[in-house]
Amino acid sequence: MSDDLKEGSAHRGLTVAVVGATGAVGQDLLSALSQSPLPITAWRLFASRAMRSGTTEVDGAQLKVHVLPDDPAESPLFDDVDLVLLAAPAEVNARIGPALAEAGMAVIDVGGALAAQAPIVVAAVDPSPLARFAEVRIVSSPSPAAVLVATVLAPLLPLGCERARGTILLSAGVAGRDGVEELSGQVVALFNQGEPPRKVFPSGLAFDLLAQVGEAASADDGWSAAERRLSAEVAAVLGLQPQALALSLCAVPLFTGLAASLNLDFPGGVDLPDVRATLGEVGNIRLGDPVPGPRRLAGKAAVYVGRLRADPMGDGLHLWAAADNLRFGASANAVALALALHRTGML
Repeated sequence: MSDDLKEGSAHRGLTVAVVGATGAVGQDLLSALSQSPLPITAWRLFASRAMRSGTTEVDGAQLKVHVLPDDPAESPLFDDVDLVLLAAPAEVNARIGPALAEAGMAVIDVGGALAAQAPIVVAAVDPSPLARFAEVRIVSSPSPAAVLVATVLAPLLPLGCERARGTILLSAGVAGRDGVEELSGQVVALFNQGEPPRKVFPSGLAFDLLAQVGEAASADDGWSAAERRLSAEVAAVLGLQPQALALSLCAVPLFTGLAASLNLDFPGGVDLPDVRATLGEVGNIRLGDPVPGPRRLAGKAAVYVGRLRADPMGDGLHLWAAADNLRFGASANAVALALALHRTGML
């Protein structure tokens, strides 16, 4: 049996390609996919840059990782591929995704690089935009921060929530494996009085935080392009206007995870017991106090919500949410999208 084949399947299933398979998101995707009900019978794994190794482990088997071809849609390595999950850097996803879709493959863009060309969907919030998939053969899973905010806000909109403000705390892991390794290198260098690496985080991150993520989109209002993109993603998922969202991004010296402090406006008033009851009924929300820190949520496919407090200055509430940026913010939604496409016969 080829080392690209997954053993144990007795019927025709799916050939699944993962681009960016050696990165942090790609590795978690492989783990989540191998544990999912998708009938995967063959894998095609690709690294989008110089490979860290020629193989990687999937479900106990060592599988070959190929160098991503310059023109994947024309490469025989993509012959018979049913589904491609793009977990590479945004510029790579944006370059190759449309061509792969045009060649007939189903494409799931993990991270939102193709959001302008495809429906952007959080499956647990509202899968209905998947109906557009037949037109473009691409579906976009938004950034982990957008998945977190949309998941928390969606059940509260029917209770009268109209606006959200807040600060999202991003770990080094949001920048992928390079971010984690650089934070680790900065910690070691600072302890040893050496020169810390500063490529991903030029001003440093170890023992510090970054009050702004990304360059300011405009000198007039100070919001960064990343913050505007986050608001646009959440608005698209929830059917809101981006102006209803004021979400700041900052980076904190954590290796993995993300968290959010949110202030939600309910102009008609809000009842905290109703909010607790509503959030408690959502399958991928874990409600309770204390909310675990992001480090303790690694590998968990749920968002943890707590610290619900009435706003003393108006009709609203404050809450705290935390999740794993990899499993909850990326892999779980990507796998849920793949399952939805498969169940509806679009894959």
